[in-house]
Amino acid sequence: MNTSRVRTTSIVAVVLLLLAVRYAPAIGALLYTKWRFRNASELWIVPTPLPDLSIDRSPGKRFSYLGYEFESPWTEVKLERKFESLVLVHFSDGQIISISDGANVLEAMKQARRNGGTDVKNVFGEQTMNSNYALRSKILYLTPRDLRLFSTRREMVANSVLLTLKGIWTTTAKSGLYSFQTDWVRGFQEGSPTQDNTVSISAFDAQDREIMLYIGAEPRAANKPSQAAINRILYSLRPVASSPTK
Repeated sequence: MNTSRVRTTSIVAVVLLLLAVRYAPAIGALLYTKWRFRNASELWIVPTPLPDLSIDRSPGKRFSYLGYEFESPWTEVKLERKFESLVLVHFSDGQIISISDGANVLEAMKQARRNGGTDVKNVFGEQTMNSNYALRSKILYLTPRDLRLFSTRREMVANSVLLTLKGIWTTTAKSGLYSFQTDWVRGFQEGSPTQDNTVSISAFDAQDREIMLYIGAEPRAANKPSQAAINRILYSLRPVASSPTK
């Protein structure tokens, strides 16, 4: 199953669970969330701007998938696997790029609560629910410090839910959680190529569509992706009006 779809299912389930009885268990939700994540050091990590903005300038190749195009510093494709909303590209030197449609988490949350008779804007605030990017930003910048007993009931519930979602969303945040903005997209990179076999990128375009990138290498690959190579892909990523698959 597409990773973004798994995350969406988990997120909607958490929202429905923690909001099932509306606002009544606000303090209970806050205390439970504090207890559950008492040892989760990654939840204290918030995005910081990418420290390395160098770009690999070696001869590359342009690819176009799922309405987006990007440049890769690796050119010799060994295997290409295409699915409805996911493409996997394996290169001869062992590098791997996965590109997929992100899940529209905002709409999923709105629909789930709409069916239950609650406007999520009343729970999480209009600014947070303004876009998928705004929602993701709110989630990733939250820390356990934001769980305060003297908050309003709405803030207790909202921050408890969103911090729980951060625990679901961030799986390799200990090695790095970064923000970025290019001429075409903005978003977040989770993981560092110096410490992880794969880094994940969530990029949002001007229409608030999310595209997911996983960039890594096979276990025995001699040349692992560098941040400069990742930046070559990231800073060339852009939506195209029409994109015949290459």
